[in-house]
Amino acid sequence: MTQDDWSRKLLEEICQKAVDSYENDIPVPGISDVEEIHLSTVIQNQENRKGAIAVFATLLVKKVQCPSQDIRLHRAEFESGFNARGFDTDYVTPFLRSKQFPAMSESGWLTRSFEQPHPYYMDYPGKITPKPLKTAFLSLVDIVQNTGSNKAESFLLRLFIGLVESRDKNTNLKLARPVKLSIAELVGRVKQHHDVKKAGAARLPVLAIHAILTVLARETDRYRDCELLPLEAHTTADARSKLTGDINVLDNSGTLFEGYEIKHNVQITSELIQTSFEKLKTTPVKVFYILTTYNHKDYDEFVPEIDHIARSHGCQLIVNGVDRTLLYYLRLIGDTRSFIDEYVSHLEKDEAITFELKEKWNQIVSSN
Repeated sequence: MTQDDWSRKLLEEICQKAVDSYENDIPVPGISDVEEIHLSTVIQNQENRKGAIAVFATLLVKKVQCPSQDIRLHRAEFESGFNARGFDTDYVTPFLRSKQFPAMSESGWLTRSFEQPHPYYMDYPGKITPKPLKTAFLSLVDIVQNTGSNKAESFLLRLFIGLVESRDKNTNLKLARPVKLSIAELVGRVKQHHDVKKAGAARLPVLAIHAILTVLARETDRYRDCELLPLEAHTTADARSKLTGDINVLDNSGTLFEGYEIKHNVQITSELIQTSFEKLKTTPVKVFYILTTYNHKDYDEFVPEIDHIARSHGCQLIVNGVDRTLLYYLRLIGDTRSFIDEYVSHLEKDEAITFELKEKWNQIVSSN
């Protein structure tokens, strides 16, 4: 494997591991409290000191690639030194930019504070600011140099986790709004998005149903004088929010008109229906939907339970698939672009939707 291939492969592998660790809240083992403080200082300065991110990442990658290299010797003219700037220009900064992490236009070594012709010893004279960043950077480099490549890989993983977290919270990724799609094609794209196996994906069908209801509330007589309530935070429990389902529509008297419980990859069963009915007993809701992304072939088996609920409560229970519901509802609106705009707006604003899920949406609508 060439140096080019090795360096890119390492960066991709560590970054993917960082995404998985961030999404599943997995801590990086072997990092002391002091080291964590220093790493947090570097991460917290990522936007204002992009050069520090590139330089630090470059030194870490180099140490993993070549454990015998003294990474403090960042210039080729130093005895036993190496061309860190060239390594950054060729591999690290392009990688950071490709992942939409904070990055310089070419290299971190274009900043005066890091380009000084002195090794990165603890007495390095370069004016790295703020002062805590300088202390953190030099201390971490010193630790890696005196500990070895395993520590370098742990630090790189922790750095990338911090970058992934900030990117997901503050991304400016522009999301695609496809046009000229048939209803079937549009539902197919949305279903592909819901099938992505990433943290936060369970929120996607909720956003899709809320998006189509937003359009229906504007365009159809059924929801005239009704209020579609804003979505609760993804972690809000029904009991705390005092709502019946994930999505709720009130009539003009403030009474619950429709409720929606959205399940992701969950098979509808008689037990699940009964659990939902227990929540409905004290609620005068007229229509309640249980929708799932699970691929059911037939919902007729639940007719007895549905009829029982209608007789004992008066609520019309509807059990269906998310994609089937979207197919039906999209036929009721004037222009499918209204739904696309609402769905994308939900993706942009909802805190549970990570950068990876947003990026996946763009990939799905552009690859078909």
